[in-house]
Amino acid sequence: MVKVLVVGQTPPPYGGQAMMIQRLVNAKFKHVEIKHVRLAFSDGMKQVGRVSFHKITHLFSIIWQVYKVRFSEKKLVLYYPPAGPDTAPIIRDLILLFFIKPLFYKTIYHFRAAGISEYLQRKPKWFQWMCKTIYGKPDIGIQLSLRNPADAAYFGAKKIVCIPNGLEDDALSYLPLERKNTGKVNILFVGVLREDKGLNCLVDALDVLQKKGMQNFSLTVMGDFTSKEYEAEIKKKIAAYKLESFIEFVGVKIKVEKWKCFLNADMLCFPSYFNSESFGNVVVEAMMFQLPVIATEWRGIPDIVTEQTGFLVPIKNAEALAEKIEILIGNSALRLQMGKKARQRFVSEYSLDGHLSKMETVLLS
Repeated sequence: MVKVLVVGQTPPPYGGQAMMIQRLVNAKFKHVEIKHVRLAFSDGMKQVGRVSFHKITHLFSIIWQVYKVRFSEKKLVLYYPPAGPDTAPIIRDLILLFFIKPLFYKTIYHFRAAGISEYLQRKPKWFQWMCKTIYGKPDIGIQLSLRNPADAAYFGAKKIVCIPNGLEDDALSYLPLERKNTGKVNILFVGVLREDKGLNCLVDALDVLQKKGMQNFSLTVMGDFTSKEYEAEIKKKIAAYKLESFIEFVGVKIKVEKWKCFLNADMLCFPSYFNSESFGNVVVEAMMFQLPVIATEWRGIPDIVTEQTGFLVPIKNAEALAEKIEILIGNSALRLQMGKKARQRFVSEYSLDGHLSKMETVLLS
């Protein structure tokens, strides 16, 4: 039996990384025993990446918790998800790993947030050296896509593996899914609400469609704003375009309330160029619920979306995004066809059982 200590965030907040770590912690492996110390630095998306006195004191509480678990067990593997390309979380990692990494005989880094290597390469040489020294050379580096920046190689991982995320089939109880053409096509956007998730670009695309005389669409926006400033900015843009009656902000939804939004949607738009984007769980959720997806050619996203299941567009390109949305608005048969193919691809490639089976194999190795 291999014993693994997972040091990582679980919900809240309900981001993709935290929810995947929760699935790992809850997994029932045959040959791996999971122990968990929860990071718990942020309760909501507005707090993510921000420094506070509470976070500093909590950091040393986590170190103490790790020490207690480590000295109650003879042999433990450390599983840790390194920070994305952001200074405050990287500093957190450096402090935490300095104190805890030497305690473990094996270390696994799971790069659930992508781009730390690109970020550090722009920093002074002394800071790069310090990061490489403290992060050290993990025994295994897990990436979600080989299209993502080579974060595992940057830190000298002895072995690099690629394991895409997998999700439980929450659409199963709603089958068969039958979407009827009601005349108005509902576009769904899901994610943390910030500019580089592509929300500005999507609003610009809807303005393009409106100026062409199209009125038969609506947009449902699910997620939490990262700041009041950005919330004011995007709502000002919507008002300037006179799109208020087309767009509804529904906030964060979980479980049944979340799936209702997917059931009421006709397509998902995910025009992300988020600097930490590594995969895009929401794309897989949309495929699960038989939705075609329009997404960007960014990081690991093209691994998921194929020409049978949706469209890919360049980042920050509202005209290209509007063109693909217009195609799907005008062709209900194509939406249904792509949605069925998307569901088939989810079942074959992105099941939670398949993901956890690959994870157990890696943990055992």
